[in-house]
This record gives sequence, C-alpha cells and structure tokens, in this order.
Amino acid sequence: GASIVDLAVLGIASDGPIKPDSIAVAAKALVPEHWHPTTSVIAAVIERNLGTAHLRRTGVHRSDERLNVTLKGIAKTKKLLLCPPEDLAPSAFHAAEAIQMCLLDSTDAKTAHSVLTSFRNRLQARLESFEQRSAKCPYEGRYKTFWMIMEQQRLEAMVHFLSGVADEAGMSKDVDQVQTDIAQ
Repeated sequence: GASIVDLAVLGIASDGPIKPDSIAVAAKALVPEHWHPTTSVIAAVIERNLGTAHLRRTGVHRSDERLNVTLKGIAKTKKLLLCPPEDLAPSAFHAAEAIQMCLLDSTDAKTAHSVLTSFRNRLQARLESFEQRSAKCPYEGRYKTFWMIMEQQRLEAMVHFLSGVADEAGMSKDVDQVQTDIAQ
C-alpha cells in the first residue's frame, strides 16, 4: 500500500548504498515539524521492503551492511511520488507533500514534472479557497488582516515558485526525451 514511511525509506535509500541506521536518521530529519517516525517503525518498514524485494542488502557483516533500492523499489518509489499526499498520510498530508518534494531527485524528470505540477495545482486550489474564505470573513481586525495578507502572500509565493520549478522540470523532461531519441 501507499505509505509515507515507505516513500521516505525507499527515497532515501535511492541515494544508496546506505546504512540502515542512516535511513532512520535522515527520515526523522526530513520534516520533523510535521512528522515524527520512530526508529522501530522505520526499521519495520525497511525489513518489509527487504522482504518484498524493494530493497536489497550488501555487505557480509552487520558492520558493513548497506541497503540499495532494487528496480522493483525504484518503480514503487515512483508510484509513491505520484500518489496523492492524502493517501500517503491522511493525517499528515503536508508532511507527505514535503517528503515527496524532498525526494524528487531520486526519480526521472517526467515524474518530477508531474509531481510538481500536481503540487502547484493543489496549492493554487488552496489559494483560491483561502481567498474565498477571506472574502466571507466579517471581522476586519488589524491582526486578522496581517494574518490574511501574510498567508495569501505565502501561498502566492509557493505557487509562483512551483510554477518555475515545474517549468524547469518540464524542460529537463524534454531534454531527457531528446537524449533518448538520439540514443535510439
């Protein structure tokens, strides 16, 4: 199934080979203000992904053990990146969005472009919803006004930023396609 922990584990391991303990440290550091996985949960997900052949071990001793993502794991990582954040973590979808964004370097340009475009569209919808709610709010206090302006500017800046990043990823996708065409 879709899980924020699977995404974190597989995405971090995509940079492998990596020590299992390093995966836990990195996962905990991704978005600590939104998501707090325990070491035991991360260890269980690592073991599950080893069992399903999404990860593989290298090294002969525990001291030199490293993990790598398999081709099957790469496909699952891509699927998790494309998954709606609310499916990955219904109660922490902001964390899922942030983790998806942080791990886009582990995938191809086409997938990155798709994820970025979806994220931008969700932010645009949030901005429109925020503007509608703001217009209906009858109270016009100084602090409420400061908050509304700050929140609108934050959402607008994020939409603008993601538009640029998505456009850049789209250009990378086009370059990848040209290189693939040339190779064939």
